[in-house]
Amino acid sequence: MKELYAAALLHDIGKFYQRTQDNNEKEKVKRAYKTIYEQEGAYSPRHQEWGAYFCEKLNLPNINEIKRLVRNHHKPTDVYEKIISIADMLSSGEREEKEDDCKNLISVLNLVKLNRSREEKRKYKRISRLSQFNELMDSEEQNISVSYKRLWDEFEGVIKEEGDIDRIYYILSEYTSNVPSAYYYSRPDINLFSHLKTTAAIAVCLYKQFEEEIKNGDYRKIDEIYTKVKLNKELFKENIFCLIKGDISGIQSFLYNIDMEDALKNLKARSFYLSYILDIIARYIVDEEGLTLSNILYCGGGHFYIIAPNKTKERIEEYKKKIQEVLFKAHGIDVSVLLSCVEFNIGDLATADFSKVFWAAGNKLSEEKFKKFSNILNEDFFMPRENINICPYCKREIKGDICEFCESFVELGNALYRNKYVYLHKREKFNGKVKRVEDVFASFGYEIEFTDQLNKKAFSVNKEGVDFKNTSGYIKTANYMYKEGSRVATLEEVSQKAQGIKRWGVLRGDVDNLGRIFLEGLGENKSISRVATLSSELEIFFGKFLEDYVRENYKECMVIYSGGDDFFIIGPWSSLPDLAYGLTHKFNDYTGGNSDITISMAIEIAPDVKFPVFRVAEDAGDSLDMAKEYERGGKTKNALSFLKDVIGWEEFEEFKEIKNDMKHLVVDKNVTRNIYYTIYSIINQYERSKEEGDLFKSWRLVYYFARLQERHKDAKENIKLLISKILKNNNSLYNKLFTATLWSDIESRG
Repeated sequence: MKELYAAALLHDIGKFYQRTQDNNEKEKVKRAYKTIYEQEGAYSPRHQEWGAYFCEKLNLPNINEIKRLVRNHHKPTDVYEKIISIADMLSSGEREEKEDDCKNLISVLNLVKLNRSREEKRKYKRISRLSQFNELMDSEEQNISVSYKRLWDEFEGVIKEEGDIDRIYYILSEYTSNVPSAYYYSRPDINLFSHLKTTAAIAVCLYKQFEEEIKNGDYRKIDEIYTKVKLNKELFKENIFCLIKGDISGIQSFLYNIDMEDALKNLKARSFYLSYILDIIARYIVDEEGLTLSNILYCGGGHFYIIAPNKTKERIEEYKKKIQEVLFKAHGIDVSVLLSCVEFNIGDLATADFSKVFWAAGNKLSEEKFKKFSNILNEDFFMPRENINICPYCKREIKGDICEFCESFVELGNALYRNKYVYLHKREKFNGKVKRVEDVFASFGYEIEFTDQLNKKAFSVNKEGVDFKNTSGYIKTANYMYKEGSRVATLEEVSQKAQGIKRWGVLRGDVDNLGRIFLEGLGENKSISRVATLSSELEIFFGKFLEDYVRENYKECMVIYSGGDDFFIIGPWSSLPDLAYGLTHKFNDYTGGNSDITISMAIEIAPDVKFPVFRVAEDAGDSLDMAKEYERGGKTKNALSFLKDVIGWEEFEEFKEIKNDMKHLVVDKNVTRNIYYTIYSIINQYERSKEEGDLFKSWRLVYYFARLQERHKDAKENIKLLISKILKNNNSLYNKLFTATLWSDIESRG
């Protein structure tokens, strides 16, 4: 099966190679395959010949077999070639006709449409590495072959002589995610990597589902499936696949309920743990089933999806029990990973509506939430514990004053901070008592090592300029840490960076309408590879680009968590509003200005420097719900909750201007702080007049500002400007005046 997987993963790599339009390379491919492609009626090498020729540059075992499978996947004759051909067709979900000659990848995020009346404007991605952020283009590149050649040369330099299939997977992800799978189609918005990955996943599932028959020389099922898919006849209705969804619960209490000493380092360690325990559990299931990395369709944002052969469903209960047992040993009932499994057939892939399978898995998982720990319930589960010490943070039984389990997270944070690379590798499964964080990983057959030594299978902690020649990429979790000198800053030090009141704050946010985006936003073509492309575009923004933006522009802030579609940031409270607004613009650039994909956020300020993080995080979660419910002018969501009010992003610039105008008067023009209290008083009068149905006596505000101009003649024009902004023509006050005043007030305090 290893050769089948490798060939499926590489089956269309020739498309990338071919687009370099390198005549010297073309002549080499001709010499190698001219007789073969001319016999099939072709006049020049096709992508399958380019792909087979490329495979010679790799150092994989049985490379000749892999080359054969790659070259023949469009005209298959044996069972393995047919499996790849079936998977290739099912991955795209439909057979499209040639219509144009588009050569850049269209951003699928830009094409998402929830409002059907919105005009579609195509935006294009540059031919570039996945980890390099580039704004979308309005039109395609003119000298496209030059861009392909430049990227290909870098790709080949990294992958040449590579013999590890997992590293090949990671390198392909980096170099083929901004390349279209096919540019002959009317709308090429599926990236090549998503197509390669899903083709490989489907091929492996087909083989594993019919493995016994294939080994016995019975190819009838594969032949039948191939014929029906090829001819678009009535599709094979037998459920031969299943989709497994995993979801982690208990994140909030686990992540934020921590000792305030070294809180930031501890938060980073716990965020790392949550991300990697989910990844390791997904890998554990894949390993047990004899599947591959490609079968993990997605892992991030607190959940994963695995595509598996249908026979896997027979062992799902075993996996549930194993996961529950390990996590109960580690966390009691506080943290759990739930699994659901739904069957599906070839028709669900071929009809290009795979999102309904995702939806079914999600619905089934909701049912699992009512059956937590049902697999491990026994008499011991309910036995009262002895009267011994309990850790106030993880609730585990401890001896003495030190909790070894919590202490292991401190050590994890230190290792994450002090080392350059993380190496994830398999080991013998651990079956003992879970005392430390590494015991949890080991229970699923994995070990995480931190090192400063280069290792091709390791992941870089630093995400800047990652060297794929000597590593496998960068770690999944946010890693940037604000430092004071050579150590991670404390919350007290973060607070001191704030303007005005010295407090830290949190910024939480997530994508609006995510469920609708996946269910409705892709229109009629919701093929597995298109859904995978959409997932990958969101994943790279929240997994890397968001953190890059914070590191480059707000060094005093720290991304505690960012992945999937949401994030959590801690920083000086006064930095967070501008950071939030900047992130909306960054995301807007990334989606090509798509108004149907937006982010809502919430900011909460700690009442005290030593106030528990989990309390502020909970409040931010409640405030984020307020932002999601904010309605104005026919709009909802796409807003910021701040200071117990909600501001739409389209309102933010005016909101900030008024705050700055007030602050300028107080800080730069020596207007007394009494201006704030006067405005608060006038706002109260205004609200009372509305409640009682009286006419608002706006002359009092005008009179106050007139007197202010007399006392501060050098600020006369500034005061006039402010009054023009806060007093509207219809005798009403600016609707966010209280919040803007409060913002200016607390930001200008000395």
